[in-house]
Order: sequence, then C-alpha cells, then structure tokens
Amino acid sequence: MGRRWGARSIASLLIFIIATVLTPIAVIGHWGHRTVTDAEQYIATVGPLASDPAIQQAVGQQVTKVLLEKVNTEELVTGFVGNFVQNPAIADRLVGPISAGIDNLIGQAVDRALASPAFETVWVKTNIAAQKSLMLLLEGKPAGIIQRNGDEVVLNTTELLKAVQQQVVDAGLSVAANITIPETGNEIVLFETPLLGQIQTIYAFTSPVLMWLPLLVFALFALSIALARRRPRVVLTMGVFLAAWAVLLLISMSSTETVLQGKLGATGLGLALSAFWTTFFAYLVNGLQAILLLGVGAVVVGWLAGRSRPAMLVRQHLCDGLQQIGTMIPLGINTFVRSYSLFLRWAVALVLFFILTAFDTISLVRVVWLGALGVLLFAIIEACNAPDREIYADVLVVEETTL
Repeated sequence: MGRRWGARSIASLLIFIIATVLTPIAVIGHWGHRTVTDAEQYIATVGPLASDPAIQQAVGQQVTKVLLEKVNTEELVTGFVGNFVQNPAIADRLVGPISAGIDNLIGQAVDRALASPAFETVWVKTNIAAQKSLMLLLEGKPAGIIQRNGDEVVLNTTELLKAVQQQVVDAGLSVAANITIPETGNEIVLFETPLLGQIQTIYAFTSPVLMWLPLLVFALFALSIALARRRPRVVLTMGVFLAAWAVLLLISMSSTETVLQGKLGATGLGLALSAFWTTFFAYLVNGLQAILLLGVGAVVVGWLAGRSRPAMLVRQHLCDGLQQIGTMIPLGINTFVRSYSLFLRWAVALVLFFILTAFDTISLVRVVWLGALGVLLFAIIEACNAPDREIYADVLVVEETTL
C-alpha cells in the first residue's frame, strides 16, 4: 500500500465502518433499554395513557361491542314488549327505539367505568404484564399477553376486556356479569416486521451493553477521527451518515405507523394506536431528531475545518473576529490555552460527547445546549490561540501531511 493508504488509514476506515453499522443499533438499543427493559420507566411512559380519550374510546368500543353481541338486546326487548303489546306492528315499532336506548345505556356504563380511577389501575396492571411479556418475546421465549404471529407482534386484550367488564358490573350493570369474554379473537397488532428474528438475535448479543452502546459508538468514531490523515473529511462523512441513519429511521417509523393505522382504522383503534405510538416512541423520535441535528452539526464542522476555498475564507473571517476577542483575555490564560490548545480541543469534544451519550436518553434539547457550549468553548480556545495563529496553522498542516 502506498503512503496514502497506510496502516493507520486502513484502521481508521475499518473502525469508521463498524461505528456506522452500529449506530442504528446503538440508538434503538439505548432507547429500548431506557423505555422497554426498564419496567419502572416503561410504566411511567405508558401509564398516563389511561386518561387519554383515544385509549378510553378504543377500549370502550371493544368492550361495548362484546357486551352487545352477547346480550342481544333486540331479542330481549322483543320478548318483553310482546308480553304487553298484542299488536305486532306496534310492537315492532317499539323494539328498535327501546333496543337502541338500552344499547346506549350499556355504552354509557362502559364509558363511566373507563373514566373512573379504577381503570388506571387496570391499565397499569395490563401494561406491567405486557412489559414482562415483551421482554420474554425479545429473549425468544414468548409468553403472556404479547405474542408473535408470523411477522406480527400482537397484544391479546382478553384480560383487559375482562377487567373492564368487571368494572362495568361494579358500576351497576349486573347483566354484564353473565357475559363470557371469548379467549381468542381479541388480538391487536402492535407492529409488523420481517426482521423480528434478527431483532431477537441483536438483543441477545447487545442486551448486556445496551446502556453503554452509544458511548462505544462515539469512542469508535473518535478513534477513527484520531487515526485519520484528513480528520475534517472523516468528521464530515460521519455527519452525513448520522443524519442519513436518523432520517431513514424516522421515515421507517412514520411509514410503519401509517400502515398500522390503515389496518386498525376499520376496527376503531387507529386513534388509540396514534396516541400509544406517539407516547411510547416519543423518546426514540426525540433521540433521532437529536442525532439528525448532531449529524448536520458534524457536517458543518467538517466542512468548516476542510481545505476548500469557501471554507478557508469563512474560517479566516471567524478567526479574525476571535483574534479581536482574544486580546481581552488575560495574558496568563491566553498563553496556557494556546500551549495546550490541541489537547483542550480533544478534551472538550470527549467530555461533551460523554455527557451526551452516557446519561439518560439522547435528546434534542441536550444536543442544542451541549452544542452551544461546545461552540463557546472552542471559540475561547481559538481566541486564545489567535496571537500565534499563522505559526499554529503551519504546524497543523505539517502534522496532517505527516500522519
């Protein structure tokens, strides 16, 4: 290999490829660790949905449908009215309105039960069972109320319907106690993917390090940049891939939600799915938006630090402004920062990215604030470096051409 593709350049490229491939796994895995595998956080995320009108309406429609199918109010009313009204024509006219009124009373009883505080308890218990079942599914041992049906992951709502049925009975509609909720036919498709087997495999290998996977990916990118001959180009390429992954995943999630809404729209569960989807994936969407912003920022930084004429012109104007600011910084601080400017740059970048990836989920707000702090700190370093800017620039050029 020639000098252009020495051992360090090859190592930098290989490490960059590994980091790029691991990026979507790290983002989704980190969100999954924070939201799905953590039972307490999972309940804190979906628990408040018990008071969401769309969820209550969807559950109410399902329960009311089951009750009305089993009660058959029209048949009951026909027999009741026949005992008092001998004229069949008049009896037939009375059956419809009376049946509709009774059906409406049943629906109101269900709605009252769902609006009561007791439903929140039922909802939380159901979701605790769902979280445990989902974890078993990821481990390849499906059991409980969440099951795999081919490429679909389905939620069995039988126990939820039975619990709401009991609430309706407690609310005063005693006839509901005589109705049997069927054990099958109450499944709701949560999502559909042909990659479920691969997801289970990835989870099996990455679950021990899901929390730290974003930090590992960042470390790989940092190592790739450190080994590269042309670091600005690597930073720019990293930004392009980060932004591309974020956009691809966001589009994929939006498409999946649209498909599921189309399937569930006919059952009246479309709005409920939207409410659940928006809440459940809120952290992931926010994290992907943060990755997108981070990628765009890396592209700007990589371009600005590059050797193109427009970049050098913009950089020169920025340096001239920072040079004026640097004259106001005390000489001792100015000299210290200038002496260790390269070390300080790496230290600032490492600390900021460690804070971004090591604590809680990556969020858009944190990227904005840490990005602003980073710009400020790098500006201070450049301002202090201004007096010897020409000499320092020559040193950087020599350093890049010799690596």
